[in-house]
Amino acid sequence: MDIERRIENTGERRVRKPTSVVRRRAGGEGLCKQYLACCLSYFILGFVGPKEEAEVIKQRLRTFLQEELKLELSEAKTLITHARTETARFLNYEIHTLQENAHRDHRDRRTLNGTIGLRIPREVIKNKCQSYKRYSRKVQHRTELINDSDFTIMALYQAEYRGLVEYYRLAYNLHSLTELEGTMEISLTKTLAAKFRISVPKVYKKYQATFQESKQCYKVLQILIEREGKKPLVARWGGISLHWDIKAPIKDHRTFLGPGRSELEKRLLADACEYCGTTGDAERIEVHHIRALKDLKSYDGREKPAWVKIMAARKRKTLVLCTTCHQDVTYGRPMRRKPMSVSCKR
Repeated sequence: MDIERRIENTGERRVRKPTSVVRRRAGGEGLCKQYLACCLSYFILGFVGPKEEAEVIKQRLRTFLQEELKLELSEAKTLITHARTETARFLNYEIHTLQENAHRDHRDRRTLNGTIGLRIPREVIKNKCQSYKRYSRKVQHRTELINDSDFTIMALYQAEYRGLVEYYRLAYNLHSLTELEGTMEISLTKTLAAKFRISVPKVYKKYQATFQESKQCYKVLQILIEREGKKPLVARWGGISLHWDIKAPIKDHRTFLGPGRSELEKRLLADACEYCGTTGDAERIEVHHIRALKDLKSYDGREKPAWVKIMAARKRKTLVLCTTCHQDVTYGRPMRRKPMSVSCKR
């Protein structure tokens, strides 16, 4: 029976991506049950025993992959690690055996020794913090976000940090993300300060608030947009617990990919010029198009106009403009109105 027939027997749809087939014999004769795992090119095995026996298991895996699945086992990625003295890297976690004689329970017994621990690699935090420092030791603001609203900027920072915290919720050193939290907060406040041309202390004074969750109070930065007849829109920075939870559930909800409003449609519904901020009540709103993003790089030897920088930062081929700004862009004239990042001072 060839590999294609095995895939068909699973009842799964055939895909062109690399797959691995795991067989489990049902005992006795007849057809054995087979399972298809799509795109699972990495796995980890826990083994208690001598290293020589681990080498034998590795060789049997190599033989199975070559003879049954016609695949090659990567020697560079297939490692045998001593869990007590080294750490195994899997799914960007460091996995090792815990050894802590000082940790004892109420019966004076060592409860951690021999258990498996997951932790965040140090270089993950270091590289993430360095991405906010660029080529300097100081934390920098993100210039590509200056033309967005303060609500969008704060919501983006919070979403990025929350995603990282939730991914490493199983790590016992989750508290080490406080270093990254401080770096991202400095970058956030500097970005808002650069947008409104104010100082960082004024940013804290403007957005500081308190947030309570699970009987714990947090000092946060918060933006509240009131809506008539609806709940207010809230963008918040902070208020995310770094409590380690080894039994944290995996929230793998299916995302509905059905029809919905496109990004351009949502920007048009905002009914405002993305360059100067003029609303549709004062002037007609139009859309400026370019053929390709590479056209934005055709300003060699001279400074790019502000509207070009906005489109390049957002990586979009469309820009919603008022009639005045659209005419200036189309005919290559100097812009008669200032961009929002300069004109909108609070």
